[in-house]
Amino acid sequence: MDFLIKLWNKIMYLLKDKAFWLNSILFFVVLIITGWMLLFSLKLITKWGQSADVPNVVNKNVEQAIEMIEDVDLEYEIKDSVYRADLKEGTVLDAQPSAGLNVKTGRTIYLIISSKRPPMVAMPQLAGRSSLRFAQVELESRGLKLGSLTFEPSNEKDAVLSQRIGNTEIAAGTMIPKGTVINLTLGDGLTGVLVDVPNLMGKTKSEVDLILSANGIIANFFYDKNIEDTMSSYMIKQYPLPNNEEKLNLGETIDLFFSKNKPKIIPTDSALRK
Repeated sequence: MDFLIKLWNKIMYLLKDKAFWLNSILFFVVLIITGWMLLFSLKLITKWGQSADVPNVVNKNVEQAIEMIEDVDLEYEIKDSVYRADLKEGTVLDAQPSAGLNVKTGRTIYLIISSKRPPMVAMPQLAGRSSLRFAQVELESRGLKLGSLTFEPSNEKDAVLSQRIGNTEIAAGTMIPKGTVINLTLGDGLTGVLVDVPNLMGKTKSEVDLILSANGIIANFFYDKNIEDTMSSYMIKQYPLPNNEEKLNLGETIDLFFSKNKPKIIPTDSALRK
């Protein structure tokens, strides 16, 4: 009870003290002024209530685009450049945020502009390790273009023998501009070496294989339906024929036809060459 009486007396004393009321009023005035200044500062920092429409700067020259952006109190940043040979350098290709969008003033507009300078890419290793199909995929994946094709005798058809810019050999790993045209020399599947057509008439498939292997000749084989053992079947017809006029380009194929039965008449080399 004494505690409550003492507390009440202290409260009454403070209420009658002019200094207490003066300090309290001063405290609330400072609190209000500080709050107002803080709110005003936040408005300035966040540009509260201030906005602008993003101007349409696509297809504009970058200098003109920057002027249009700054005129509405917005910022800009060139984010990237893209190689475009068909456009004047510095043409705005894209802008984010998009034109017409209402944003706060001071917002940054990111620009993508065109460039006349193509990016550099490494020339892939095509010669000696790829076919035409693989070479096309490799070139396209690096932004390079396939140019003219020339052919030279080779056992491997469409194998890349050389890679060139114009008539100059280009080594793998060389840095070249994206969009460069690469000319290729390919194998035509032929060696350029001419050989006589062997007389295979009446020989078994196993004998034929030995002769073809010894001469480096490739063949297409055709069999009658009634043949049970291909290795013991007989060659009954061939194209081209073994005569003085017909020659095989090493790497070129010969067509051979087999039957179950050995032909009754087997023409000699001299007869076939007449």
